[in-house]
Amino acid sequence: MKKIFFNDRFIAFSCDARISEIAANADVNTLSSLDRLPDLFRRFLYRSTEKELYVICNNEDETFVTFCDLFDMIFTGGGLVRNLRGDVLLIYRYEHWDLPKGKQESGENITDTAIREVEEECGISNIKLGDFLTETYHCYSFNGRLMMKRNFWYEMFCNAETLTPQTVEDIEKAEFIPVDKLSEYLNSAYASIREVFIAAGLIE
Repeated sequence: MKKIFFNDRFIAFSCDARISEIAANADVNTLSSLDRLPDLFRRFLYRSTEKELYVICNNEDETFVTFCDLFDMIFTGGGLVRNLRGDVLLIYRYEHWDLPKGKQESGENITDTAIREVEEECGISNIKLGDFLTETYHCYSFNGRLMMKRNFWYEMFCNAETLTPQTVEDIEKAEFIPVDKLSEYLNSAYASIREVFIAAGLIE
């Protein structure tokens, strides 16, 4: 199942018809034709009270690609960074706790993007790249254009103790958080960020 987030709302595409039972309290729509996707999206976008829309489709990948064609795509890389104690690095920006990430530059490998952005946003170096964790998708409107960020997330490790938040990017704080304290911070995080922690096996 692929989820595309709009702040704390999301659209999910799945081929599993049983989703109607799993998401009994959400809006579930069976997609009869890919031509209906723009209308489905517009309806969801303007119904702000509709928090979750599950779309049952015949081909999840094909439906997702067709949906992505509605947007201008931006690729970003980021990391779930742990120190020697196993604490997790979080940044605080725009009144949300978040994970460091940033836009891929022309000709740059996405893993290099992820490492560079983490180093720049948190003022650290000598990061060791771990496993690929997951992708998340976040959509928004900018100057009348529909934008989608396709975020590639990696596990990372470092031995840094001192963090320096990149204030020019509006990052107010950068902190290592013990795993047993994560839940109180994730209550003030974007819903898409929780997907990274689920992929890392840190929350359910």
